[in-house]
Amino acid sequence: MRRHGPIEYEIFLIGVDETRCEGCRRCADICTTDVFEMRSGLAVPVRPENCLGCKGCVEVCPTQAVSLTEI
Repeated sequence: MRRHGPIEYEIFLIGVDETRCEGCRRCADICTTDVFEMRSGLAVPVRPENCLGCKGCVEVCPTQAVSLTEI
C-alpha cells in the first residue's frame, strides 16, 4: 500500500565560531559524512546538508567552537 502525505526530514544548522576554532581538525576527522573542510587553518562546514546530527563534531571540539541546531 502506498502512503500519501508529507515526508519529514531532519535538517541541521552547523556553525563554527571562527574566534574559538583552533584548527585542530577533530571535527573534520570524526565526521563520517564529510561536512567539514579545513580552510585557512579553520574548520568550515561546507556540506551541511550531509549532516546526520550525531553531534560527534560538537563533542570532540576542545574549544566548543562547533554548534549544531536542528531546524
